[in-house]
Amino acid sequence: CGRWIHKRSGRSYHVKYAPPKSMKKDGEGNPIPESMSDDETGEALMQRPDDTASALVKRLAGYHGETVPILKHYAPGGIVSEVNANQGMDGVWGEVLSALKRGGN
Repeated sequence: CGRWIHKRSGRSYHVKYAPPKSMKKDGEGNPIPESMSDDETGEALMQRPDDTASALVKRLAGYHGETVPILKHYAPGGIVSEVNANQGMDGVWGEVLSALKRGGN
């Protein structure tokens, strides 16, 4: 969450990594929605309904409740691989290719 978009152009902003120049925050440090405007046109930005804090909580609950049990089920068979996504794209891609060559695990 934190992503805001200009619907017409597709320009994307992020409150932490690439905020619009117009962004103002409330007393808790959250962006004030009315202040979120596109840098080029001044038009209002929008936040997708599936890209909010409450949606993130729901997605994480689904992941832990539905995906993790499946991973735990298949991991002993050696068909689940972990990839460190906290690195550059080349590193991630290298790990993905290595996992595919190993056939998992």
